[in-house]
Amino acid sequence: MNLLPGPAQTIAICLSVALPLLLLGYARIAVIHGAGRRFRLGCLSVIVLFVIACIAVPGPRHLDDLVSGVLLLMTAMMLCYVLFGLLTWGFTLTLLTALVQAGRPLTSEQWAAAYMQGGDLGTFAHNRLKLLTGSGMVTMADDKLAATAKGLAVAHLVKLVRFSTGLG
Repeated sequence: MNLLPGPAQTIAICLSVALPLLLLGYARIAVIHGAGRRFRLGCLSVIVLFVIACIAVPGPRHLDDLVSGVLLLMTAMMLCYVLFGLLTWGFTLTLLTALVQAGRPLTSEQWAAAYMQGGDLGTFAHNRLKLLTGSGMVTMADDKLAATAKGLAVAHLVKLVRFSTGLG
């Protein structure tokens, strides 16, 4: 029994590693506007490269190798989508969903209440603050907030990732 990956699986693994690097590269191209367009272009590029590599690699083709290679590549694209999506759209889309579910125009206070299921902007801000303090990224002393070392590290990491992916 051979446990080594087949040619298509190896190609998919290599392209899975290359996808985030490709997204970083596309972030530097000024002509590509929008995070969604950048991500779709990266996925399309990886798919095209997979097809070309599978055709170009010599040797016999095995259906199980091709199918598992496609599944590996799709898994990598979904994982990148989740991480990329969290950086670009996560909280914003949740707020948008609350607005759409209301079915009518809302004031910012009504929007916060729809998102918080009844709370106001103060409740909304307090909820976000509880998440930050609960995760150990922010501390409160004498009614003043301060970022912890963990909070600073996370903020710098997010800033670096957003900058390197062209998101901010």
